[in-house]
Amino acid sequence: TPYPLKSAPMTTGTDTAHPLDARHAEFIQGPVSVIVATRNAELVADAVRGCGCRVSRDRRQVTVLVEPDRAHSLLEDVAANGMIAVVFSQPSTHQTIQLKGTDARVVSVTAADRTAARQHLRAWSEDLERIGFDARFAAALHGGAGELAAIRFTPAAAFQQTPGPAAGQPLKA
Repeated sequence: TPYPLKSAPMTTGTDTAHPLDARHAEFIQGPVSVIVATRNAELVADAVRGCGCRVSRDRRQVTVLVEPDRAHSLLEDVAANGMIAVVFSQPSTHQTIQLKGTDARVVSVTAADRTAARQHLRAWSEDLERIGFDARFAAALHGGAGELAAIRFTPAAAFQQTPGPAAGQPLKA
């Protein structure tokens, strides 16, 4: 991979782990749209559609999956600055949460990551079908059938982003 792979502790000196509760961990690994964003040194934002995610057993780390062909500059920015924001939104309900981190790093893709991407596409397609979109549309939009890149981070902040009066509020367990 052309992006530096890094190992890092569960939390860094600048991050405070924000463990997700079981319900939030299940939600972000479910039939949600995943949008991964970062910024470069000039503060120019970059965002791509994710292909799913995995949450660590202790719920302190999240690994988001992206297609490297779609995410070249995003992966470079993550490797350079570790900044990340990820929005998870279920199409059929608009339920949405956002996670932010400052210790993001590109890591090796595992067999579990590939399985997560396949399961995510299947679940997301089913949710989209409930609101009138077919599986071909979901597959074209989702990606993830080919090469994957994995970005791991510690959620340092989490927000409720479902449209309504609580949008923007810190996520509560």
